Amino acid sequence: MNALKAIKWNSIVNTLIFFALGLLLLIFPIESLSIGGYLIASIFMLVGLGSFIRIIQNKGIETSADIFYILFGIALIAASIYIFIDPTLIIRLINVFVGIILILYSIMNFMNLLKYRKNKTTSWWIYFSFVIIIFILGIFVIINPLFLAKIMTRLEGATLCINSIITLILARKINKYLTENTTIVTDIVKE
Repeated sequence: MNALKAIKWNSIVNTLIFFALGLLLLIFPIESLSIGGYLIASIFMLVGLGSFIRIIQNKGIETSADIFYILFGIALIAASIYIFIDPTLIIRLINVFVGIILILYSIMNFMNLLKYRKNKTTSWWIYFSFVIIIFILGIFVIINPLFLAKIMTRLEGATLCINSIITLILARKINKYLTENTTIVTDIVKE
């Protein structure tokens, strides 16, 4: 029975931690993204320094692969320094890439729409409205890349909070069931 109590309290503590994380993502989306940027920059820095350590351990440059490791290390260290200066850079670059994909996708769908229009399909205007919406969204994401990041971060925070609340409600119901049926639980634990 003590094992079940330990599992229950471990689950409650984990749920509360995820709820707090969700609140932080909801309230401070850019700061949360900046922390992610700092973590990525730290990883880049460590991998870049690791490339130099590999060369030092090999006692110098012997092959063209060693030159690659030095250049790779320099590039990663430079990227990490730049990300430390602007931690939202990676998020913005990813979102600009997403914006470009949305624009290309809408152009491709517009070309398909021209085929539908030639076939005199009556619902072509619905398809056209979606193409326009996707194109405008792509432009908006390119112009303001952190907007999409804020929305996605807040959605992730809301999901964590909702999931935590549901988990706590479920834990409460399981706890109520276990207290009402202690003989069944005791028999299961003994087996």
